[in-house]
Amino acid sequence: MNEFAKELDVAKKIARQAGAVMLKYFSDDVVVERKSDDSPVTQADIEINRLVIEELSKQFNDGIVGEEESTAEYGMGRRWICDPIDGTRAFTWGLPTAMFSLGLAVDGIPEVGVAYDPFLDLLYEATQDSDSLCNGKPIHVSSVGIAGAPIAVSGSPEKLLKNASQAALLARLVEKRARIVGFSGSVYRACLVARGRLAGYVEKNINTHDLVAVEVILKKAGGMITDFEGKQLDYSKAFKGAVISNSIVHADLLECVAGLDW
Repeated sequence: MNEFAKELDVAKKIARQAGAVMLKYFSDDVVVERKSDDSPVTQADIEINRLVIEELSKQFNDGIVGEEESTAEYGMGRRWICDPIDGTRAFTWGLPTAMFSLGLAVDGIPEVGVAYDPFLDLLYEATQDSDSLCNGKPIHVSSVGIAGAPIAVSGSPEKLLKNASQAALLARLVEKRARIVGFSGSVYRACLVARGRLAGYVEKNINTHDLVAVEVILKKAGGMITDFEGKQLDYSKAFKGAVISNSIVHADLLECVAGLDW
C-alpha cells in the first residue's frame, strides 16, 4: 500500500496545471524581473507558485516552501517544497529545458516527488513506496562507468574557466575520460540521470528546492544523490550543492569534487 498515494495524485494534478501556465507564457514575450540575488523571475514563476499554495492548502494542512512565496520555513514535520520553474534562465531564452518540480519532505527526508516537462509532456513521479515512473512507465539509471559517460556540469563557459575550482573539476572529469555536458536546467539534468540518459551531474549552486522531488525520483530509479562529501542531504534546512549519479560513477564524481574550494 502506498502511504502517500493521495499526496502523489494531488502533486501530479498540480504539475499538469503548472505546465499549462509555463506553456502559456513560453509562447509570449517573457517579461523578466530581477530578484535581490540578480536571478531572474517571471510572471509564470509567481503564478505557478501561488497555484501550488492554493491547491495544496485545499487538501493538506502542511507547510509550503516555494522559491517565490511560502507559507512556512524549512524545518521538521511535513513540508511541501516547490520550484515553480527550475531553469528560469532557459525559460526566458526560449530553451525548452525548464521544468516544474514539487516534493514532500517529512522530517527532512523526501517522500514524494513529481517533476514535469511540459514541452515534451513528460511527467516524472515517485514515492518511497513506489517505483520511479515517467508517463507511467518505469525508468532506471544507466549502468555505465565514468569513461566515455556523459556527465553534466553547470555554469557559463567563462565562469567554468575563470573559477579555479570549476576549472579543476573540468580537468578532473577529463582525466577520467568523462564526456562533459552543459545546458541550463537542474531538474532537467537530474531527470536525465534518472532516465539513464546522463550518468551523472555535479552542481555547486543547486538549491534545496531544486532537489526534493528529484531525490525521490532518482533514488527509486536506482541512482544516488549526496553532498560533496558523500553524505545524505538534509531537506529540513536550506543548502547548496549536490552530486547526482547512476550510483556506479558516484565515487568517481566525489573524487572529482574532493578538496575544491566551492
